[in-house]
Amino acid sequence: MGDFMIKMTSYKQVLSFSTVLVSAALMGSIVSNAQAQTAPDASVAPPKERDVIVVTGARQRQESAKDVPLAVQNFSAVQIKDAGIDRPADFIALTPNVSFIQTTNVGESQVHIRGVIQPRDTEPPFAYVLDGVLVPNPNAFNQELSDIASIEVIKGPIGSIYGRNAIGGAILVNTMKPRNQFEGQINAGYEIEGQEYKLGGFISGPLASNVYGRITAHISDRKGYFDNITRNTKEDPFQEQVLRGRLIIDASESVEFDLQAGWGHIDGYAFAFNNQLSFTPGFTQGVNTGDTSLPFAGNLASFNKQDRWNLSAKMTWDVADGVLSAFVAHNALDENMGGEGAADLALFGLLGPPSPVNPSPTDFFTNPALYEGYGPTDRDGSQYQERNQEDTSAEIRFTSDGQARFRYIVGAYVISFQRDILLLTGDVGFGTSIRQAPVLVNGAAGTQGTGGNNDNSAWAIFGQAAYDITPKLEASLALRYDKEERENTNTVTGPVALIGVKRKNNFDQVQPRISFRYKANDAISLYGTYGEGFRSGGFNALGSRNAILTIDGKTNTTVRDDFPKETSKSFELGFKSILLDRRLSLNGALFSTKVENAHFFQFFPFSLARVISIVQENEITGGEFDFNFLLDDNWKFFGGAGILNSKIGKNDEVPASIGKDFPFTPDHSLVLGVQYDRSISSNLDLVTRLEWNQTGKMWFDTENTKGTERPQLDLVNARIAISGDNWTASLWSRNLFDKKYNVDAVVLNVPPPAGLTFNFVTKGTPRTIGAELSFKF
Repeated sequence: MGDFMIKMTSYKQVLSFSTVLVSAALMGSIVSNAQAQTAPDASVAPPKERDVIVVTGARQRQESAKDVPLAVQNFSAVQIKDAGIDRPADFIALTPNVSFIQTTNVGESQVHIRGVIQPRDTEPPFAYVLDGVLVPNPNAFNQELSDIASIEVIKGPIGSIYGRNAIGGAILVNTMKPRNQFEGQINAGYEIEGQEYKLGGFISGPLASNVYGRITAHISDRKGYFDNITRNTKEDPFQEQVLRGRLIIDASESVEFDLQAGWGHIDGYAFAFNNQLSFTPGFTQGVNTGDTSLPFAGNLASFNKQDRWNLSAKMTWDVADGVLSAFVAHNALDENMGGEGAADLALFGLLGPPSPVNPSPTDFFTNPALYEGYGPTDRDGSQYQERNQEDTSAEIRFTSDGQARFRYIVGAYVISFQRDILLLTGDVGFGTSIRQAPVLVNGAAGTQGTGGNNDNSAWAIFGQAAYDITPKLEASLALRYDKEERENTNTVTGPVALIGVKRKNNFDQVQPRISFRYKANDAISLYGTYGEGFRSGGFNALGSRNAILTIDGKTNTTVRDDFPKETSKSFELGFKSILLDRRLSLNGALFSTKVENAHFFQFFPFSLARVISIVQENEITGGEFDFNFLLDDNWKFFGGAGILNSKIGKNDEVPASIGKDFPFTPDHSLVLGVQYDRSISSNLDLVTRLEWNQTGKMWFDTENTKGTERPQLDLVNARIAISGDNWTASLWSRNLFDKKYNVDAVVLNVPPPAGLTFNFVTKGTPRTIGAELSFKF
């Protein structure tokens, strides 16, 4: 009853907030109309020019955001600067019904969109597009954002346009293009809590006749936020370097070539877990994923190294009836990481029958003298992972004239990619370096692992058409067919897994999307959409099912060594409006989505199997709105709200979870902010900004086990900046009130006779305060 009342209170907050906004919009419309019929007041300065917001990726053509029958949250270059957006987590925090979770290494971030989640070890639920080129590796998403022109977050399945994995939406990032003008900028910053230094900038301009270039660079070095009480050092150091070049060649008045190359390097941390189990240092409160009191006490220093490269060439050719465009791209990403684990040799059965000096796996979980994962002694394990990918892709499409009554796009896409994965666990003991773990894979005592080389290829054909039935009513249809072939070659010897064993599977899907948009007037448009999406299936480590059956003793498991594709069907009704003499933009939507064969990550404690299991049905309903309101030339209010009701409809792996909330789907989200801009002299401008973000209660396991939820979370950010003719200085703080919280948790249910539930939790970032200074030239 208590949970019900809390949820109803949250819903009432959102409903009340929505009512106030809609009432304000209607009242403002009445006032605006009244003002239009009276003489203007000469003492009131005219409003600033408010440009039409243009989006480029929602339907792969330039059009007004108000005219797109999709939910799109967009951020311009000015908004990115004013909000201090540096990484994906920053703009996602401003997007209702979208959440970002930074897990224990930089590549394994998670983005959840409208109840469609991104589990560990599988594909993301969104397409990531950089300057019109699809980036297929999810580990490349979480990086420093510098020199960005715009960001678009598309919510709802959009596989009809972007294909496989766009089951929840798409995120489009556009960088600044070089122009026929020499310019440059240098940025420097320092953050106090993490002792982080940042330095970056760009230089851009003409290189030759009709040739323009731009180079962007960024480096950051952070000591870390959290102390390790055993090693007397920081648990989470982080360094990143980014270098990107872009070349625009105007071959003729109608042909443009866009060439890009990029490199990035990360040297950071991994597996910075707090282990919530009795007998571990500082843990006395029982199962509680909200407990943030545990210190970091592991004796092994972790590491996370990532190197990424990208090359792309894009051509656009203006022809008589439209634009012919094509791109070819190559990406490579190598990532490895290692650190402390919770594994003991006894768990592997490598020490023979149980004895006083060789405890059984059950003793490991029940005897406080034995268990010591993520703690200060050598009685623990280690883990090592490699996740490398190399891919080559190409696309060609024709986009017809956007002003014609009948508009269409046709195209084709192809990709080939290889993804190699290695996961090792062992008992390092006595100070053995975890960096030696890879050489132990071929049968050395004390190490076990899983791994595979994945050779994949996919192709697609797609098309979309829009037709103005009347000047006010548009109907549009998009259709795409994707086919993917996957082959896995096992690379690690195990109890039932032999090196060289191959597995193959194919996945294909037709993804339609049909929409109607009605322009009620110049200020308001309404739309309705039905769309489908899919996420490719794949392979768990060879032998996973046998290990779960024999070692974990879970004889009723539905987990298999491969898993099927995930599909979604979604209905959406929405509106978009620009009111009050273009001072207020207000958008809203209601949606219903049914997900079949939803992918969900599980970790089995005895076999140490990490697998993707299947939740057969996930039923999602929800709503959201967002707004931007320019009160006058100085005051701007912005925000939005979202409600999610995501329920498990069928789950053969855990039947007790039916009717429970799907994990990682908060029941509501709220964003509210205010920005004050003012010229304080002829050449000085002031910008102050305050943001409040609330995320509702969220569960980390399918059974919604008591104590395994994250409570409602409230975070506040603040920023103040002063700008001159060619410089800007700013002070900022994120998590201003230093809210302590755990951002992520892995929940484990240990089978009888131990019968325990325990968790690995990841701390959220504490309050950060920093300063930045930039110069233009």
